[in-house]
Amino acid sequence: MKKLAMFCALAAPVVVHADDEVGHWYVTPQIGGISVDNDRPLEDKDWLYGIAIGKHLSNAISLEMNLNGAKVDGRPGYSDLSIYGASLDLLGVANRGGAVSPYISIGAGVAQNERSPGSNATDAMAQAGVGLFLNLWKSADGSSSFALRPDLKARWSEAGAENTLRDYIGTLGFQFSFGAPAARPVEAAAPPPPAPPAPTPPPPPLPPADSDGDGVIDSLDRCPGTPAGVAVDAYGCPRQGSITLEGVSFELDSAQLTASSRDVLDSIAADLQKHPRLKIELQGHTDSSGSDRYNLDLSQRRAESVREYLVRRGVAANQLEAKGYGELQPIADNTTANGRAANRRVVMRVIENPGDVKVEGAVAR
Repeated sequence: MKKLAMFCALAAPVVVHADDEVGHWYVTPQIGGISVDNDRPLEDKDWLYGIAIGKHLSNAISLEMNLNGAKVDGRPGYSDLSIYGASLDLLGVANRGGAVSPYISIGAGVAQNERSPGSNATDAMAQAGVGLFLNLWKSADGSSSFALRPDLKARWSEAGAENTLRDYIGTLGFQFSFGAPAARPVEAAAPPPPAPPAPTPPPPPLPPADSDGDGVIDSLDRCPGTPAGVAVDAYGCPRQGSITLEGVSFELDSAQLTASSRDVLDSIAADLQKHPRLKIELQGHTDSSGSDRYNLDLSQRRAESVREYLVRRGVAANQLEAKGYGELQPIADNTTANGRAANRRVVMRVIENPGDVKVEGAVAR
């Protein structure tokens, strides 16, 4: 009984009216860690730093801007990655006036992925999480307060990948709130009733159904029942057509891949390994500079260089064919520098994608 009385005496200074916080602004420096999606070629965890700036709109709602960043080391042979996030989050808070105020949060914003070395990507992202306000101190007039704030979030983004990536973020924040002093009646107020127990957070929503397991939910799937191993487009139908491999380049007058090409080809290799039934022709093309015979030989060697790299990255050799077309299939005017640059390309064309669904026409990817 004595221990219980002591706890109540210590907690009393931070158990205040919930209305005291409404309308107050707050700033929350944060430190924690990020656990990245297994599909990222990165080490699993690293430190993360951030800041939240927000306002308590009502007893149950807070709105804040979140900014954070982390640098995660790449696995051996892969680039390091700096991940920066900016989001607008809505918090649903329970037991605002208590010593412990749990909350749930949802938000959306953008994620910046900066590879070193490599290219950068900016993508939309969404996040959801849970946390607590551990209210440790409040001024006598209610104009300022301090709280510890542990928080755990899941964040979804594309980051240039074929499928949505999910990272987990855990932080500890140091929250400083400030605003107008709370109005107090002259006469002593009756003690507040005991705070109700914190509500149990709602269970996470069930993921949308994907009956054939092709990564496209049933409500969007135009080709249900696609066999396993078949690569599909955004509508769940077997992928066809071709794609120019933007970012794949070679040393001058050579079939040697540049270092910047590896991130692009690593992503393609990971995708092809998920779809072993997909057969691809890697097509090499050149501009009209040089002789026909030389260009045909150079384009063949460049196509084979891309094929050899993908095989080294784990793609089955029987999935890939390499063929050079020289200068025979230009897509731009060879009389201009920009046109010649566009004609020097490597194209990945789907030549076999077994499936039970007939797809009318080719879909450019």
